[in-house]
Amino acid sequence: MTTTNIHNQNSYRIALFLWGAGLLALVILSLLPPGNEPSFSNLVNDKVRHFTAYALLALAACYAGHDWRQRLILSTFTFIVSVLVEFLQPLTGRDFELLDIVANLSGVLAGMAIAALVFRYRGGRVRP
Repeated sequence: MTTTNIHNQNSYRIALFLWGAGLLALVILSLLPPGNEPSFSNLVNDKVRHFTAYALLALAACYAGHDWRQRLILSTFTFIVSVLVEFLQPLTGRDFELLDIVANLSGVLAGMAIAALVFRYRGGRVRP
């Protein structure tokens, strides 16, 4: 295995770890009872936070995938988890909000679009 291949494998692993850790953190934060959110939560609109968080997760998912099939699977899984979390939130005293799901989906699609633009700009390659 060449040095470039090892570097690429490590980059994929790091991106996969960041995606998984980010998704786990979002699930935990999303299921905290009301009033236990981090102090910065009142600084930015709720839907903007949803959009941004899921855009970043989808971007990490796209870097973690070796090809667009894997990227689509990871991004779709991210969205499915967001929907499941939204349905579980009433069990923790939070409200179910359809607009949160819309913001999550918009974020996932935006993250994938940004990744597609970056990969295209780089000549279709994920890593140099």
